[in-house]
Amino acid sequence: MYQTGVSGLLAAQAQLATTGHNIANVNTEGYSRQRAEQATTMHMFSGGNFYGTGTRVNDVTRMYQEYAFRDVLINNTEKAGAEALYNHLDYLDKTMTSVNAGLASSLDDLYGAINAVADNPGNLGNRELMLANAQDIVDHFNDFYSSVEQERMIKNRDIESRAEHISSLTAGIADLNQQILNAGQNAPPNDLLDQRDRLIQELGQQVHITTLKESNGMVSVMLGGREPLVSGNQAYQLEVRPGSPDQQQTELYLLPPNSNGQATRLRGSQALGGEMGALFHYRDQVLGPNLSDMGKTAIAIADAFNKIQAQGVDLNGNAGQNMFNDINDPDAMAKRFVGDNPGVSGAVEITDTGKLTGGEYSLKYQPNGDFLFTDVASGTEITVAAGDVVTGPGTQMTITPPNLGFTLTLSDTPNTGDEMLVQPTRQGAIDLTLNLKTGDQIAASGSLMVSPDGDNTGTAKPSVSLTEPTPPATAIAKADYPLNLKVEDDGSGGFVYNVTDRNGNSLFSGVPDADGKIAFNDVELSMNGDAQLYDQFEIRQASGSGNNENALAFAELQNKKWLNNGKSTVTDSLNQTAVGIGSMTRNQRVKADAADAAYQQSYDRMLATSGVNLDEEAANLLRFQQSYMAAARVVSTASETMNTLLQIR
Repeated sequence: MYQTGVSGLLAAQAQLATTGHNIANVNTEGYSRQRAEQATTMHMFSGGNFYGTGTRVNDVTRMYQEYAFRDVLINNTEKAGAEALYNHLDYLDKTMTSVNAGLASSLDDLYGAINAVADNPGNLGNRELMLANAQDIVDHFNDFYSSVEQERMIKNRDIESRAEHISSLTAGIADLNQQILNAGQNAPPNDLLDQRDRLIQELGQQVHITTLKESNGMVSVMLGGREPLVSGNQAYQLEVRPGSPDQQQTELYLLPPNSNGQATRLRGSQALGGEMGALFHYRDQVLGPNLSDMGKTAIAIADAFNKIQAQGVDLNGNAGQNMFNDINDPDAMAKRFVGDNPGVSGAVEITDTGKLTGGEYSLKYQPNGDFLFTDVASGTEITVAAGDVVTGPGTQMTITPPNLGFTLTLSDTPNTGDEMLVQPTRQGAIDLTLNLKTGDQIAASGSLMVSPDGDNTGTAKPSVSLTEPTPPATAIAKADYPLNLKVEDDGSGGFVYNVTDRNGNSLFSGVPDADGKIAFNDVELSMNGDAQLYDQFEIRQASGSGNNENALAFAELQNKKWLNNGKSTVTDSLNQTAVGIGSMTRNQRVKADAADAAYQQSYDRMLATSGVNLDEEAANLLRFQQSYMAAARVVSTASETMNTLLQIR
């Protein structure tokens, strides 16, 4: 009876201690409620019956469900990654909204100044205002590039700091594995197990991991189910190194214990999951392509204004020079190609700004001589067959992917394992500069003018511009001007348009195309209005430098759709970029909310088992206190009984 009472006292004491431990750790993050498990002691046979000898505490267990913990771990990774990516996108969305508003205002001001120049081409004040507004546009593009490039550098540093944090977590898990092993297998070290689970959850916020429980109580942790991060008491480390081929695009490497500098490159780092994966995704698939998309518009602006300048004369009577930077400057072309083979350099020439997509492409040289372009953002693949590759002087080779608006020239044949990156428009926003210094350099005057005959009966008012002649056609010599355009009968009741030079030589005979244009040699006519039979027009070189023929061509750019294969104006293209980021941000907010809801549901399910309920623990305190008092009374009764027996004479 005495032993039975003592066992009850000890058991109640253990129950009270465990309950007190639960209450003390109610606010401890990652703590799992514990419970003292009781069982009866060995019975005693006496007088033909079995009598109990008391109780004992078998174990102190965690109220823990492994499947619930794994569910929380998975959902926690999804939640952390989704929310991190949303926060990154929200910053970019606000930046894009501000930049787009500024650019739209500056473009409106520029076109307003262009109209003023067209109304009074000899006014120097209007010309200076036009240049000032053009400089505003340059500043907006340059500032945007600098802001996003700074954001990329910040994300690189964030990736490095997170890699160090992950390494500290893996080291902590490995150390706890060793402590749990040292604690022995007789009873589970619950608090150590909770600490390890808390570190695993924190690691799961950073990257997607899977765990494997071993028979000795240790846990192995795998990165994405493939690469080891923790193996027993051995921890792997993450290290950040310069990227390849783009060194600014840093990458992760996995270092095993005692690696001596040897490391495994984690390819496809943006698929890591968690906050680290969100960082890589944002940097590589959002920031970079966004820079290229804005660069596409900047390049298109420079190219369009430069071409119009080239076909006019300035206020001093000189041929128009580039208003903005030359988009195919040798340095600019070289920066558009990045490769890891120092023996192979490249140059990317923009051939058609209207076909530029704003995409960036990884390039692979195939064993059969083909070149494979892969869009970094969408994964779309384009193959340029070996037979379509044009060889040049020496080992030079030129590759032209279809309908992308650029041509790549390589200095030598690459190796099949070389990593190459083609970024046709990445630098466009920062490369944009204003080339003209004074307003009198604006080529507002046309090189050519069209004069209708006074006897014309139609309403046609053709405009004329110079273009790059398509071989074998050549530019028309100055001595061949003026040209004469006549609308004549084609013999079947229709019109035929005949163009001759000053000597009567035929330059064109036919009808305008579907856009109402007539193109020959280096001249392009736009037949605005309706011509009638026998109407005549004279095309001559401009006689003065103060006319507005070319300024009108500048003004037409406001509504001209030449970007995105003729589907967008400059303003449309800027709006599409801003709307694309805004839509991406809103969609990510929905994903973040859904991920948070899934996490909360799984977390609540885990707490239902592992969480500490203070009301329940308070009731347990009273219950175990009463048990302790009752067991003490048993001991007291046993003592009194023994004394009574000893006093019997």
